[in-house]
Amino acid sequence: MRLLKVLAFVFSPFALMAQGESLNVGGMEFSYALRGDSVDISLSAPTRGWIGIGFNDQNSIVKSDLLLFHVINGNTEAIDMYVVGVGNPKKDTELAGQHSISIKEGQEIGNKTIVRFSLALNSNDRYDYQHQLAEDFWLILAYSTHDEFAHHSRMRKHVKYRFKNN
Repeated sequence: MRLLKVLAFVFSPFALMAQGESLNVGGMEFSYALRGDSVDISLSAPTRGWIGIGFNDQNSIVKSDLLLFHVINGNTEAIDMYVVGVGNPKKDTELAGQHSISIKEGQEIGNKTIVRFSLALNSNDRYDYQHQLAEDFWLILAYSTHDEFAHHSRMRKHVKYRFKNN
């Protein structure tokens, strides 16, 4: 049964995203595929805790659009946050924004957590990063060893990046 789950996951449409742009940072794998006015993203990390991604126009966690995911008992959950200050992330919905993440799938395989989701490149939410295809941004990748979103990251790296329209 486990082999069937792994095979179904490997041959899913989202697994094929790795054919496009991908990046490995601090043990995390990030890949994406542009789909019109949205982006499909795949993240994985060597953990059974939460994994996260952030976007910012500056090399800082402050004022970043931060998305965290965990898989608990086969259920994938996400929170969409904006970091208002050091150590002070707030859910977009607490700031009168919107939860803008569309989860496609998530699972834990061995000691690895994998999630796939979609985002609008430009949403109507002022707390979401508004992506411009021809411009660099700071990509923040992080993971924790715990599922609780309030738990601090074990790894966090900032990388200057740009979505490429293939």
